[in-house]
Amino acid sequence: MFDEFIDEQNKKPELLAPAGDWESLRVAVYNGADAVYIGLSDFNARAKAQNFTLENLNEVVSFCHLYGAKVYIAMNTLIKDSELEEALEMARQAYQKHVDAFIVQDLGLAKVLKEQIPDIELHASTQMGIHNLEGAIIAESLGFKRVVLSRETTLNDITLIKAWTNLELEYFVQGALCVSFSGNCYFSALKHGQSGNRGACIQPCRLKYRANRGQAQGYLLSPRDLCLLDRLKQLNDIGIDSFKIEGRMRRPGYVAQAVQSYRNAIDSNYNEDVCNFERNNLKRVYNRGEYNEGIYLDRITEENIINPEFQNHRGVSIGQVEKVKHFKVIYEIIIEANTSIANGDGLKFIGLNGSEISIGVGGVEKVSDNEYRLYSKHSPHVGDAVYKTLDSVRENALTSYIKKLPVYAHFEAQPDVPAKLFLRYKDIQIVVESMFVCDKALNQALTSERLLQNIDRFNDTPFELKGFTCDIKDVFIPSSRINELRRNACEKLQNQIIQNFEKPVNKVVRDSIKTSKVQEANTNNFMIVGDYRDLDAVPEDTCVIYAPLDYEFDKLNKFLQEANECGHEFVYLNLPNIANSHDIQKLKSLLTELGTQNVGVVANNLYAMCFAKLGYKTIVGYQMNVVNTKTAEILVLLGAEAFIKSIESDLALELNIGHNYVGKPTIMTFCHCPYKTVYNYNSCKECEYHEGLIYQSEDKQNYLIRRIRCASCYFELVYNKTIGNKIAPYVLDLRDDV
Repeated sequence: MFDEFIDEQNKKPELLAPAGDWESLRVAVYNGADAVYIGLSDFNARAKAQNFTLENLNEVVSFCHLYGAKVYIAMNTLIKDSELEEALEMARQAYQKHVDAFIVQDLGLAKVLKEQIPDIELHASTQMGIHNLEGAIIAESLGFKRVVLSRETTLNDITLIKAWTNLELEYFVQGALCVSFSGNCYFSALKHGQSGNRGACIQPCRLKYRANRGQAQGYLLSPRDLCLLDRLKQLNDIGIDSFKIEGRMRRPGYVAQAVQSYRNAIDSNYNEDVCNFERNNLKRVYNRGEYNEGIYLDRITEENIINPEFQNHRGVSIGQVEKVKHFKVIYEIIIEANTSIANGDGLKFIGLNGSEISIGVGGVEKVSDNEYRLYSKHSPHVGDAVYKTLDSVRENALTSYIKKLPVYAHFEAQPDVPAKLFLRYKDIQIVVESMFVCDKALNQALTSERLLQNIDRFNDTPFELKGFTCDIKDVFIPSSRINELRRNACEKLQNQIIQNFEKPVNKVVRDSIKTSKVQEANTNNFMIVGDYRDLDAVPEDTCVIYAPLDYEFDKLNKFLQEANECGHEFVYLNLPNIANSHDIQKLKSLLTELGTQNVGVVANNLYAMCFAKLGYKTIVGYQMNVVNTKTAEILVLLGAEAFIKSIESDLALELNIGHNYVGKPTIMTFCHCPYKTVYNYNSCKECEYHEGLIYQSEDKQNYLIRRIRCASCYFELVYNKTIGNKIAPYVLDLRDDV
């Protein structure tokens, strides 16, 4: 028993790579990925990637399984009722093609998949927002085998989830970060009509903003990229099962480098020198300046999430512009560089005033040991810093590498019996027997040297010969027949490797989706207020939802007393959509002291459904993204008495149950502190928080930032326009009007 425990602790985690197209998939597998995640033509959160199809999925799965890599299909978007049948059929066909698992955001889709494909393996997408033990327990009860933890999950919460569930845990270790909490960003959807929850985000967070206080301006909502090479051992020790690399929209060279770097780090047992070396390699293929090295894991106070200076690939510094000479339509540029510059490289010139010029290198000439001449129709200035954004030589080396599987061969032949060729890969051995019998040699017998020349021709196969033995006795066999035998053996071994890797495909139900009528409680309209002074505006037949900025008992109790005096004997407490273990402990303590008689809750994340089991009347908030009837069914089973539809109206339009939201919604929730970004605070002790911080976008739109304080601080970006066109049933009354 104890030996098994030690083995479990010492096992290597899975390295999971992104693949947005065929080339990225190949380089990910060749460079050592244990699994890849891909999207099909629909229902995945990277709709702009090239993606794959059901038609070429057999080829994808066979290729990956041959090299021992699993294939996960991302179906990680919100699904309308009218789309459930199509999504189910896609999953059915993919399952029958031996896909290993499905990454799902939508609870309704997960319910349908489990009902009709009982043996399907489901992974809860990071878009589902699982980040604490309570949420993980509920996800496990719904049939998920693995949870892709939110990037905001702390080390303490990861430890608790691992200790008290049987879930596999997946965590992002490399790549771009969303500034908003997973699954709860509505910026692109509400402002531009392109939903991040449907894979169409146009990233308004990567634009420039200006704060209304101080001098802060720039990319105030643009996070640094994540790189957790220094934290891998720690994550492995506390039980992370899969290290995930972000980047289905990134080029194949980036994918190859990221996989290679993390493969080397894992295989070196997280050697510090290896990790440092690989971090520099990663910066060469993509970086937005200094990496974020896991601040969310610690919830430490220093601000290292946002990089206001730039939001795109910076490259690595290689020198500066020495001379610029202007011809009629072109500029001659002399660069002093500390590394070589080759045709096909990408360069970026950055001026002292922040100006940027990006060019592709063609026709470069080496002037001296550290000087290079090139030509461009764009003109930098003398003294501009030069960064290399693409190293063409290294990129070609990364993407041209082909992994071969080592095989051992043994050949047997004697007169008057068929020849036999044995091939072995790891513990898999096959044998093929010739359709002919061997002829006795009349003149020159087959030698082991000539036989090896014919056998060692694996160039057009996935294999390479590592060892060869033979037992041949005075026979003659034409080369063509030996080649045919080798080809048959390779095909048989390839099929056997794939077959041994794949799990059997079991029964798939082919019923139409049955929907039961969701029975919501007979509730009145709801109105959300942030202060007891707003209670006079709440109609008598409307239920009160209290959305405090501070979760303190005295404030909650004061609000309840004032509500009671206004005739509202029952109040729903709006719970934050992010809550680490310390926050949940505080919320449970507050609600226990308040009791269940006069207080219910609004659940904005799956974790909050635990309060329904504790006896609190529960309403599901819009941040739970209810867009189909099946999701509503699950939430009712978990104890919800009513729910609010998604605020993405095009998704919730056909849903004829649930309540609509009217008001100015929260479109982003942050775990970082915008006040540190604006005021350069180094510690929370320096904080002089006051309401009214506003970010103004380039098109002069204002967005209010509010602090929500439980045991920890979180921040909300509030939309400056009211959505919906009714006064009721669900109204957000903001005292802080933008």
